[in-house]
Amino acid sequence: MKICVIVFAKNPIPNQVKTRLVPTLSPEEAATLYKAFLIDGCEALSKLVGVDLIVAYTPPEAASDLQALIGDDVIYIPQKGTDLGERLTSTTQWAAQSYTKILLVGSDSPTLPIAYISEAFTQLDSRDIAIGPSTDGGYYLIGFSTPNIKTTVPFVFEDIAWSTADVFRQTLARIRSVKATVGLLPPWYDIDTTEDLAFLYAHISATRLAGGTVQAVRTESLLTELFS
Repeated sequence: MKICVIVFAKNPIPNQVKTRLVPTLSPEEAATLYKAFLIDGCEALSKLVGVDLIVAYTPPEAASDLQALIGDDVIYIPQKGTDLGERLTSTTQWAAQSYTKILLVGSDSPTLPIAYISEAFTQLDSRDIAIGPSTDGGYYLIGFSTPNIKTTVPFVFEDIAWSTADVFRQTLARIRSVKATVGLLPPWYDIDTTEDLAFLYAHISATRLAGGTVQAVRTESLLTELFS
């Protein structure tokens, strides 16, 4: 049984990533921070045993840059499609040719607990879909068990108001309308705005002060420089 986690990633170029953090951060600082998110997240995911790590990247010419950042022990595939729904669909359908369980995650949640990833795989033992809602109304993870995937993909990615607070609600309604079985993960947060960034820094700082483990060490180091 082959399983995978696919990280959706952009090339960390100034003015192309984390643009909502500007002007609180400079475009260069925002790109550097996104780079830290990406490396921290992939490093945490790479520790999952028996799970292939795949990076679905954009733009098409970004492969070599991302490979230099993340390393060679990762499968790299270009995103294909004109909007997010099409890109999610094409990536999922590509993975369904080889994997029995597929998780799709973003690169905006560097502190996402790896236990949530493991829980999603466990849920897919008995459910068609697993989904993790984010606190902004979207979702940070969606996963599929491939035996019944043709009844859910591309349907669950169509007619969604992407980048709005209705994404999770609309997606859940579409999942239920085809009577697919679904497992829900605990909510988590993405980093898009300056308020999100302040919360991330407070969360990491509190975790460190409480003696907990901080998995996003590059992100922590950058935030310490930015906020001190």
